[in-house]
Amino acid sequence: MAILALRRLWRLSALIFPLTYYFANKTTTFFMCLVILAIFLSLELRRHLDFEFNRNFFQRFDFLLKEKEKQGLLTTTWFVFGVFLCVIFFTKQIAITAILFLIFGDMAANFFGLKFGKRKILNQRTLEGSLANFIVCLIIGIILKFTSLALPTQTIISGALAASLAEYLPLPIDDNFTLGLFSGIIMTLVSKVVA
Repeated sequence: MAILALRRLWRLSALIFPLTYYFANKTTTFFMCLVILAIFLSLELRRHLDFEFNRNFFQRFDFLLKEKEKQGLLTTTWFVFGVFLCVIFFTKQIAITAILFLIFGDMAANFFGLKFGKRKILNQRTLEGSLANFIVCLIIGIILKFTSLALPTQTIISGALAASLAEYLPLPIDDNFTLGLFSGIIMTLVSKVVA
């Protein structure tokens, strides 16, 4: 249980991305993401070229890492890459909303899926976890309505639904990459229609 708490705390540290974007600007956030992504890509390169380094890395950080990350990319690398693309391609409102969906929606899906999940369909994800993702994303959208990041209700609902589907569906790419991007794309398209 302590390991899950540490993973959630690590995920919450990602609030640096939307907070930086909110209080700074696109350029600052872009360069911050670029530097962090470069660090993680360098780490990935070292891990995949040096077996001993990879083994030691996993021994030292086993409390944060999952077994599947030993051979593939780290979840955090996928996450930072997804955030980086959100900052590049979406408006400030949509990028920050999508990143918050990724941070809190995915965390809610994981927590409620493990704690209360009983209905597994298509993959190891649970219906309860995906529903929690959707509800948390809706709540985030509603809270943002009281800020300068407010989006139309239809945009929030469609983005929350897209985030939940990206988390739930058994896509070949990590949901830490797809969730923010998919919800950002859908919110961009819907916001153009409802504008």
